[in-house]
Amino acid sequence: MMTRVRTGVVVLSLAALVAVAPMGYALADGGHVKETIKHAKEGVEHEKEAIKHLEEAVKGSNDPHAKEALEHAKEAVKHAEESLAHAEQASSKKGKAKK
Repeated sequence: MMTRVRTGVVVLSLAALVAVAPMGYALADGGHVKETIKHAKEGVEHEKEAIKHLEEAVKGSNDPHAKEALEHAKEAVKHAEESLAHAEQASSKKGKAKK
């Protein structure tokens, strides 16, 4: 039961990161964009650490829902990393265009 709760928390936090982070990029200007990207990277690293702990917790479990939720969390981190890469690329292009 606790594994499901922890997995659910990770999935929800990752979903929030993926959903909200792009709005920060759209609303922020130069320095704020870099700061937002930095914080998003830190958030992704924290989520990766949480996933490692969840993998240990799920390893001994036969609960298919917990395992599926863990896979969704991994996918969400992958998508968040891809979003960050695009944001960094866009930020670097925007900085070059201003010069």
